[in-house]
This record gives sequence, C-alpha cells and structure tokens, in this order.
Amino acid sequence: MKERVTVKEKQQLLDSIEGEIEYSISFSVIRNLIIAITVTLVLLLPKIYISSHIYIKSVQINKLLNEYYSLKAEHSLLVSKIEKIKFKNQLQKLSF
Repeated sequence: MKERVTVKEKQQLLDSIEGEIEYSISFSVIRNLIIAITVTLVLLLPKIYISSHIYIKSVQINKLLNEYYSLKAEHSLLVSKIEKIKFKNQLQKLSF
C-alpha cells in the first residue's frame, strides 16, 4: 500500500535539502551573460540599421517615382493641348 507522508516529514525533507541548494549566481555566469548580450547587439544593430535605412530609401524612391509618372502624364496632356492650339491657330490663319 501507499504510505502517506506527513507535513512534518515534508518539512524535514525540505529543511535538509535547503542547505545544499545554492541561490547565488557566480561572477562567470554574469560575465558570460554580458558577453553574449554584447555580441548579440554588435551583430544585430547594424542589420536593424541597414534594414530601416533601406526601407526609408525605398519609400522615398517610390514617392519620387509616383511624382515622375504623374508629371510624365501631365506632360503628355500638355503636349496634346499645345498641338490642338497650334492646329486651331493654323486653321484661323488659313481662314483669313
């Protein structure tokens, strides 16, 4: 049959184990943690900077391309209007 462990026995077992458990973090663990964080930052920060810089430049390029295409369309409209006006002026010269 199963034996039940009393609360007093549990407490005695915990008290005996408590002396053997070490709660402090050694200096080498802290040093290794700081080195790992530093190396990670050194490797990741340039990538983050370059990625954000590429994104900003691509947004600027897209904006300029949109302006270029709209100006090109406006230019073709103006050219066609000028051609119509020239044709109209030539017709007026011929009629007089």
